[in-house]
Amino acid sequence: MVNGIIMLKTVPGHERRVHAALRGLSGINRMYILFGDFDLLLDVQVEGLLALNGLVDTVREVEGVVATRTILAHAFERCGPPGTEAC
Repeated sequence: MVNGIIMLKTVPGHERRVHAALRGLSGINRMYILFGDFDLLLDVQVEGLLALNGLVDTVREVEGVVATRTILAHAFERCGPPGTEAC
């Protein structure tokens, strides 16, 4: 499995329309509306890099999306101080 973050820039005022178009798309776990350089953040999980590439291509085809930035995520095996397993 591949975990990642896809951040989107949209046409001004189209954030909710893009959000609605992406709702229910396979591979997207959560979506957030952002304030700042990007307008939406997608928390994604797919089978592999090829599937991630396909998802990014699909997102880019949505009317109102003008730019994307994709970040791969990898979970730490140990999150807390040495000797603990707290994250």
